[in-house]
Amino acid sequence: MAAMTAIVEAERLSSIFEIPEEMRHSQVEVTMQPIEEIKPPPKVNMELLNKFRTSAGFDFKEHLRQKLAEGHQFDFDAQKVIDGTETEEEMQARFRAEKRVWANDVAERARNGEFD
Repeated sequence: MAAMTAIVEAERLSSIFEIPEEMRHSQVEVTMQPIEEIKPPPKVNMELLNKFRTSAGFDFKEHLRQKLAEGHQFDFDAQKVIDGTETEEEMQARFRAEKRVWANDVAERARNGEFD
């Protein structure tokens, strides 16, 4: 199959790609072509993420404990995170989902004019 290209608004791709600031509010050309082998998504450096959370004064495990006690449900096994038994694969999947939520939250706030 030959490659195909399309011009789209960069914002439409933000749930899939990390769009550089200078490209976010413009159109981009996307090229798609089949690949021979499916490559796993790039791994997130969880050590850096945890360092960021710690420097921000955010205790993720304590936050999860509190939310579970309040009856919140998550789309991942929060108890495994708290207990430290989450596998690397589960951790990577959770972070990718978390990253999509962050992007969607920022986009929603921007649509509502919260960043003016």
